Amino acid sequence: MEKRVEFDVSYNLTCKLTLDSGRDIILEQLYQERTYRGLLEGTPNRVANDWGIEHNLSFARKLAGSIGDPYLIAPNRRDYVRVPGDMDQIREDIEKRLGDWEEGLQQRLPEWIPFVCCIGCFTSVKPARDPSKDYSALTVVWYQDDFAMPIDPAIQNELRSLNWNKHATDGEH
Repeated sequence: MEKRVEFDVSYNLTCKLTLDSGRDIILEQLYQERTYRGLLEGTPNRVANDWGIEHNLSFARKLAGSIGDPYLIAPNRRDYVRVPGDMDQIREDIEKRLGDWEEGLQQRLPEWIPFVCCIGCFTSVKPARDPSKDYSALTVVWYQDDFAMPIDPAIQNELRSLNWNKHATDGEH
């Protein structure tokens, strides 16, 4: 049976995830926004997506409830919006315009990542490394094609396999 984010009676919410290591973590906060919310014209590309990911990581560092550096589950990148080939005409136009400028071409070709950026703040009642601390926490940034809940099953698999002790930050109440 596949493990998913489960209902936790202590919080009366669907917020508990059991990691492969056996550690239970609680989703304390979930922030979401459309990945391309500010894109008014044009087509996203590697440069724009890299900038957007860095922007979202920076935003995650500043969220209330976030401690330590956020962990990124790298988004799947694709050269189409919805179905393979739907960007072929745009790709051809860019290739004609940029010609032999190979480096610029590779950075400017259409590239899409999933449509929703999710930032989840998770906590555990056990510290990750320092037993003198009260708890541990980790903010995770990921991308999926629709708003949660539910969290995309592939993302849940990534979350369950997280090395919590390596990435989480210990804290005090």
